[in-house]
Amino acid sequence: MAKHAPQYYENLNYFNNQLNHLMSVHGTKQVDLVNALDIPKTTINGYVKGTSLPNMGNLQKLADYFNTLKSDLDLRFKKDADEQIDISPVYNQLTDIRKHKVYSYAKQQLDEQNSNLNEHRSIYLVGSSAAGLPLDYGDLDAELIDLSNIPAKADKAIHIKGDSMEPKIANNSIIFYHEQPTLEIGEIGIFEINGSAVTCKKYYVDYESKKIVLKSINPKYEPMYFNGEQVRILGKVVF
Repeated sequence: MAKHAPQYYENLNYFNNQLNHLMSVHGTKQVDLVNALDIPKTTINGYVKGTSLPNMGNLQKLADYFNTLKSDLDLRFKKDADEQIDISPVYNQLTDIRKHKVYSYAKQQLDEQNSNLNEHRSIYLVGSSAAGLPLDYGDLDAELIDLSNIPAKADKAIHIKGDSMEPKIANNSIIFYHEQPTLEIGEIGIFEINGSAVTCKKYYVDYESKKIVLKSINPKYEPMYFNGEQVRILGKVVF
């Protein structure tokens, strides 16, 4: 891809934001990456300042260092991961009898998928989360409950107390989240604060102050700023 193409700069900006975010969260300095990954200082400096994209080898080193996926760092891989599979070229080459078999199987899978959306399944309800100031939650004792319409990617459920995420998330509602250690900017997550409290907020980073910023949807609540070591991402809220 040409360096002056719009897509190149989109990829560059995405990688730079994600790298600086991970470095802030983990308290990582440039020298740490240079020493651990055997990548030249000038190269790391270019990544951090947003003047260059990594080659595939260095991208893999960075992903392994932060224990994340290449697609979480580099938009080029994210688009590959999100790309939809087009079966029409293969389907169109089949005989009519085989096309009928493929259609019947696909219809069966669709019916099963739609049925699963409405059936009950068990999921762990892990205590309560604040939607306001962080709420003390102890050890997040889990209770296995049966609910319907649980999102496919949900790993845990949690009870929301507070109105800071209204109108999207109502006070006293039960929401679901997918357990993961990272979030993209602007995503809604469940966060552990200082190892003793939990809250539900939108995730942002102030790169100038190197602070994690947790924002409410309800405008009456002010954003909360934390050092990276004060916050642990428990997961991404899924709807």
